[in-house]
Amino acid sequence: MNNYESQIERWRPRSPTLQEVEKSLDRYPDLSEQELAALMRQFRGLSLVDKAVIMGDVQLSRKLALFYRDHEPDLQAPVAGLVLYILLPAALAVAGVRLFLG
Repeated sequence: MNNYESQIERWRPRSPTLQEVEKSLDRYPDLSEQELAALMRQFRGLSLVDKAVIMGDVQLSRKLALFYRDHEPDLQAPVAGLVLYILLPAALAVAGVRLFLG
């Protein structure tokens, strides 16, 4: 590990989930059905920063591209969930303004 990598590790240590995803991606596509399901579940739970760490790794980014190519529809966020996250706060804000203004 060079000096630059050790500085990054000190700033933000890798989470256990990120480490598991990295190990699984490194072995992709040679994963069992259970391991693949676990990888998909763990990958959905990664933060944007953790995903960026994977994309920044040359070897893992290639494996990630293969993984996305094969499983992109399963990794996309459901549209209904996104709409709920947008509309619910907006509806609450409108209701609050109406109650406040009478």
